[in-house]
Amino acid sequence: MSTIELGEISSAPVAEPSAEFDRRLVREIVIALVLLLCLIGAAGSARPAPPGVRPLWSVPISDSDGITLGPETLYVYRGASLTAYNLASGTMRWRTTVENTLGYAQLAGGLLLLPADQQTGHRGNVFTQFSRRTVAIAAATGAQVWSAPGEPAIVTGDTALMADHTDSAAYARLRLIRLADRSTLWQRETPGVTSVSFALTGDSPGQVVLVTDEGQATVLRLADGAVVARARIDWAGPLPDREQFNDVVVSGDHLVVNRNAQDRAELSVYRLATLERLWRTDGTDGFAFPCGSGLCFSNGQSLTSYDADTGRIRWRVPGAGSAWSATIDRVVFEEANEPGGQFLIDAETGTRVGTPGPGESVWTTEPEEALLVLQPTRSAPQRTAITRWDLTTGRRDLLGAIDRIVVNRCQAVARYLGCYEDGAYTVTAVG
Repeated sequence: MSTIELGEISSAPVAEPSAEFDRRLVREIVIALVLLLCLIGAAGSARPAPPGVRPLWSVPISDSDGITLGPETLYVYRGASLTAYNLASGTMRWRTTVENTLGYAQLAGGLLLLPADQQTGHRGNVFTQFSRRTVAIAAATGAQVWSAPGEPAIVTGDTALMADHTDSAAYARLRLIRLADRSTLWQRETPGVTSVSFALTGDSPGQVVLVTDEGQATVLRLADGAVVARARIDWAGPLPDREQFNDVVVSGDHLVVNRNAQDRAELSVYRLATLERLWRTDGTDGFAFPCGSGLCFSNGQSLTSYDADTGRIRWRVPGAGSAWSATIDRVVFEEANEPGGQFLIDAETGTRVGTPGPGESVWTTEPEEALLVLQPTRSAPQRTAITRWDLTTGRRDLLGAIDRIVVNRCQAVARYLGCYEDGAYTVTAVG
């Protein structure tokens, strides 16, 4: 076996965070389950690389191009042109033209869902974009399958919950359709609703939570649209231009509302089946997210796990900066005063798992076993080391290095890493 010189790994982070940030954006990036980043590519030349890391191909790219990464295929959207490439080789599988669409193509089983007829709504001084229509393309062939009103609020299994909007960007109605033929399973008018959240974890068949600006909440069963519970909940009238908003999370059987208003934050937790309030706490300037059987809360200076039923503190990690759930039983966080190093902890006990290390983890929608961690090298300039971080044991294995890249413009899927860099998009085989 030959020895590969990767260079000395720097302890500096790949990208420095901004000193000012939007708390809603932080939460969306961390949780959101929604979660999806853009990726692209086309055939190109390869260069030698260490074992375990092999650059495959690249293509020129602009910020206006849309991209979607599937397990075996990369979909590139430019203007009205949508092209599918083999992820392993970069060879083109098909190309089609889709008029009057714009933005990101969402992969939903065997379909690609493209937003069409985009509109801009506004409430006060805040503007929101939404789509009046969705076009479904067969992911295998590029053939147009159907076109339907509304845009997908969530896709689960073989169905999609479509949302129609008013001119002010509020929700006008929700409609559950079958993806195969766009047939309607149920439909409900939603006058005054401005917030829609979802519960899809555990053994639950799925529930939808609707809230109006006055705090009137309704829980629907996703399968048939039946009403599960109705109640008025603690709610701040949304005034985004004044940093007055509500951060809503559905965690297991609980609805979590972090109400932010006039330099004051208050966290309330409700039982999802009845909307009965279980507990409340003040001073919650941050964001909540599910972790293990409890509820975690991060404020940029500490990470706290609560018992979701009682509000009892299960464990706390002082000095923890940004944090997120990699899996249901593992949480990743950085130290607030020493950004760049990442720690893995058990979501049930708060104990650290494995050895912490520098670098930034790459976003992936499938982190069940491991994350990829990127770290700039020092003695070999303009290079980035790639490490595999086992989420069960916390072990880190150095795989190799590639040309310098920016971690927050990368995504991992299966055995591939895709990244934007200097007007191009590259695909690399990893592991």
